[in-house]
Amino acid sequence: MSKRTLMAAASLCATAVMALTACGGEKKADGKGSGDSNSATAEAFKGLSAAQISEKARVAMAKLDSFKVKGAMSTDGQHMTFDFAVAKKGDCQGTFTTGGASAEIRQVGDAAYMKGDERFWQQMGGEDGSSSKDTDALVEMLKGRWFKMPAQDAKADDKFPFCDIETMFEKDEKEGHLTRKEDTEVNGTPAVTLTGKDGAATQTLLVAAKGEPYALRMTVKGGKEPGSFDFSAFNEPVTVTAPPAGEVMDPDKLKG
Repeated sequence: MSKRTLMAAASLCATAVMALTACGGEKKADGKGSGDSNSATAEAFKGLSAAQISEKARVAMAKLDSFKVKGAMSTDGQHMTFDFAVAKKGDCQGTFTTGGASAEIRQVGDAAYMKGDERFWQQMGGEDGSSSKDTDALVEMLKGRWFKMPAQDAKADDKFPFCDIETMFEKDEKEGHLTRKEDTEVNGTPAVTLTGKDGAATQTLLVAAKGEPYALRMTVKGGKEPGSFDFSAFNEPVTVTAPPAGEVMDPDKLKG
């Protein structure tokens, strides 16, 4: 299991949200709402098209100082679950699991750290083409320790997308076609349902109709990378600290 698997999940999450918050044309509401003119959803988005609602959600999410995202997806035949807390300043922390392996991620400023269980490092060694002997040595070296990514990698364009709120919810100028479906609830919060197509995939965005119009849930069905993402803990404090120096492996020790 490589970092690319985690990045695929974060990238899919960002792509799906941006696709549904595009500024292009939209289909009109199909009349499948609750029918209650006094409902929270009717009042919150009265007179707005599906595209206008999705844009309100995008703007609200982009303004957040922090949030949590939790979900699952499949990519390259692997099922993956993840749970992250993200701060606007770029810090984040969380866990992900796939193939029976798990790892923790922390990003503090430009420094990124990863701590995997034994199976995680075994998979990493296998994917890198390392011999069994070298993989066993890697597992032993990193057992119970954090690996600090080299600075040039941590600052690269492929740093963990979960850790960049502005990138996840930046405006996408490509045309999109949205339809508003039946109103619903997410964990007790009334929400509107917006759907759109991206090739073979059907994307659904549930937007809060009470309080700020935050994105509450994103699902992708069909296509090559189906998944579901729940957003919560909006603007709740997120404090990420670097692991203790004694628990961090110097990446230079892995060269050779």
